Amino acid sequence: MDPRLSLALKYYDQGLPDAAWHTVHDLARAADPPREALHLAAVLCLEIGHHGEALTFADRLIAGNAADADAQVLRGQALRELGRFDEALAALTHAGTLRTPDAALHFNLGLLHHRAGRIKESETAYRASLALHPDQAGAWNNLGLLYDDAGQPGAACEAFATSIALAPGVSATHNNLGAALAGQGRYIAAAAAHAKALEIDPHNIAARINLGVAQLEQGAVDDARRTFDAALAQGPLNRHAADNRLYLDIYVETDPAKICAHHRAWGHELHLPVPPAPHAARKPLKLGYMSADFRRHSVSFFVEELLRHHDPREVEVHAYSDVVQPDDVTARLRKMTPHWHDVAAWDDERLRAAIRETGIDVLVDLAGHTNGNRLSVFAKRAAPVQVSALGYPATTGVSAMDYRLCDAVTDPPGSEIYTTEELMRLHALHCFTPPENAPAVSPLPLRARGYVTFGSFNKLAKIGDRTVRLWAGILNAVPGARLVLKTKPLVEEDTCAALRRRFAAHGIDAARLDLRGWEPGDQGHLAAYGEIDIALDTFPYNGTTTTCEALWMGVPVVSLAGRGHAARVGASLLTSVGLRAWCASKEDEIQAIVDTAISDPQTLAGLRAVLREQMRASRLCDGLTYTRDLESAYRAMVE
Repeated sequence: MDPRLSLALKYYDQGLPDAAWHTVHDLARAADPPREALHLAAVLCLEIGHHGEALTFADRLIAGNAADADAQVLRGQALRELGRFDEALAALTHAGTLRTPDAALHFNLGLLHHRAGRIKESETAYRASLALHPDQAGAWNNLGLLYDDAGQPGAACEAFATSIALAPGVSATHNNLGAALAGQGRYIAAAAAHAKALEIDPHNIAARINLGVAQLEQGAVDDARRTFDAALAQGPLNRHAADNRLYLDIYVETDPAKICAHHRAWGHELHLPVPPAPHAARKPLKLGYMSADFRRHSVSFFVEELLRHHDPREVEVHAYSDVVQPDDVTARLRKMTPHWHDVAAWDDERLRAAIRETGIDVLVDLAGHTNGNRLSVFAKRAAPVQVSALGYPATTGVSAMDYRLCDAVTDPPGSEIYTTEELMRLHALHCFTPPENAPAVSPLPLRARGYVTFGSFNKLAKIGDRTVRLWAGILNAVPGARLVLKTKPLVEEDTCAALRRRFAAHGIDAARLDLRGWEPGDQGHLAAYGEIDIALDTFPYNGTTTTCEALWMGVPVVSLAGRGHAARVGASLLTSVGLRAWCASKEDEIQAIVDTAISDPQTLAGLRAVLREQMRASRLCDGLTYTRDLESAYRAMVE
């Protein structure tokens, strides 16, 4: 055996793939290397991410022996990592004709189908692998990932638990379990799983970031800030850590100048953008929307109307869907979009190249720093004009992002100093698509109960100390009033207990709080608004979808307008629907709004009865006018 091959095999057995590759690569690239060297080189390239070269080595193995099933498997693995799923499936299927399919082959088929988004086929393959070898911790882990992507967190937790029982010392599996627990709203349990992952491997930055997310979702903002800061100290260039740390600011920071400064500083860390391509102001404009949220997600409520009403004479619409697991909303949006591109499996360079090849004139980001964003594509200038819209309530900090959509309420004159993009003000920033088959608006609960019921269905992370103090002040001023809070983390009693303690610090008895976890179905969720007289908005990060849902169910919303975009969305929505008087500009105005409303139950009941139709007739639901306004804005950006 060639001594280089022998040494490389020793390095590989010791878990040192980089050293093994450094030792064997010259031998493997020679004109007539040993087959063992080619095989090892292909395996190593797959492990260290050199997928194109892994394919080359696998093809050389097959050229020397077309019946080499292991080489066909290696070829399939390389093609899978390159996103060439049909070719990968052909290679793995051919391998199955060359040898009796074993657990490893079924495992690779499961991984391939999963990457390609074929959930049923992937589950079948993983189950076949486990039927042959039930003690595969890796297969159970991958099955858990599959269930998690398919929106089955309960099944995912069971699979991860099985994997952990078989191999308790694998940090990544504990981290995956935490993510699945979070999908059920069990953020305390999730945090414990992520902490265990870090105990096993303190360098697992993904677990550290997920721990911060779990803390933030519980409302433990200070803990989350410390965790994200630790993640950034561990990986200063880690995009996920930076995204979460920047997003956290919006939940608590009332000074928009500080939010902008932090985003601007992050943007300076990016590479300089590629200069824009030459561009003519043609008709129709080629317009691209980029999002991982073309699915059952709050963003979809605000993009559906514009996708439905775009004028094909003015714009040629392309949707770049980064959705991992499409659903019924994805299917609906796809039907109304002329050019749909599923890009979840594409890396940034492939995506950027496709956008430039298509000749997109205006590329619109719907994510900002939220989960699944592709700001790195925008940072390298994928289109001549790039726009931040709807999905993120602050500046992105990306120097290549040219415009940010807003209106005169979210970003009044003078707000230009709080953004790195040029502000493009629409007549109204949001256009809401009402939920289908929403329950009928119920009578005013106050009349039947004899006491006022306030409510908020916003994320617990938005219910910071200032919001708790404001809401407790309202409850203290309205004897007998109750407060219904409904959000995913409240499925855990410990989270409920912590929230009750926060209100108790302001003199609010636990009996006045009705705490509920999230409900999976739209009907039950919307019907819960029937128990609410008046909804309370969060501050300094206002609700958006929750405000629109409350209004649609006949429930007026009391909001407080602050200085930055995120703290003025409530004012914008209420202005659009004709309820600007329900928005306070100072804290001491909130109680006056509440007192006026509850002092006249008849007027409050009358508003409840007409609010849905008032909203339907308002510009908040006028999709056609909104879309024409937006098309004019796009044209102005180009010209």
